Order: sequence, then structure tokens, then C-alpha cells
Amino acid sequence: MEKTARVLFIACILVAWGGGAVTALETSSPSASPGPQPSGDCSEVIYNLSDCLDFLSKGSNHTKPGSNCCSGFESVIKSNFHCICEAIKSSSDLGLDLNLTRAFTLSSDCAISAPPLKKCGVPAPPAPPSPGTYDMIYN
Repeated sequence: MEKTARVLFIACILVAWGGGAVTALETSSPSASPGPQPSGDCSEVIYNLSDCLDFLSKGSNHTKPGSNCCSGFESVIKSNFHCICEAIKSSSDLGLDLNLTRAFTLSSDCAISAPPLKKCGVPAPPAPPSPGTYDMIYN
């Protein structure tokens, strides 16, 4: 089952970015000078994150990311952080239900220095209530 989810994730990412590239080509003016583009193609780079699906999927029983996930995450951080942003932003559109709390803590869980995901423009998940909050509200 995990292999099927990984293949589906990669296929969806390739389709999404391929469609975006076609749209960008159709709407761009030949006389307009292109703006700065992120280095690298996310469809190639994002494959390195496929091992993180087991940890990042909602309802996952994994308590920490695997070593393959962390090495893939580090590889993407070094080559193109923008691709992580794109993967997270488009995950729900692609039918992937990610645990954003885990996504936001992936760098610390993997002990990798990385820019915070809030730089992606992805809203941070709400903080869980403190242990005493429940007692104050309901007692």
C-alpha cells in the first residue's frame, strides 16, 4: 500500500507541474523577458521526498521520519527549497492528506537546518491546546 501511495504521489506531482509548465508557456508573451526562475525542475527534485509520505500522511503510525526520508529532504533543501513549498501547497489538490504539523517539524525531526516552511506561504497548523486548557474550559 505504501508503494502505491508513493507512485500516486509522484505521478500527481509530475502531472501538476507538467500542466503548469504548459499553461505558463501558453500565457507568456514572446516579447516579455522571463523573470528569475527557481533553479531545477521540481518534478525531478520532488522524487527525493517520496520516502517521507509514510511519515507525513495523516493517520500515519510512524513516530519519526525514516533515514531515507531525511536524506531525501536534505537533498531537496540543498538543491531547491522552493520544490518543498510547491509539494506542500499542491498536496491537497492532488488528493494527498498531509499532516502539516509533521511537515512543519520535518527539519527538526531530521536534525537538518532548513528555512522555516512559513516562508512558503503555507499557513502553520494551529498549536495544540496546552494540557491545562481543557481543564479550565470544561471543568
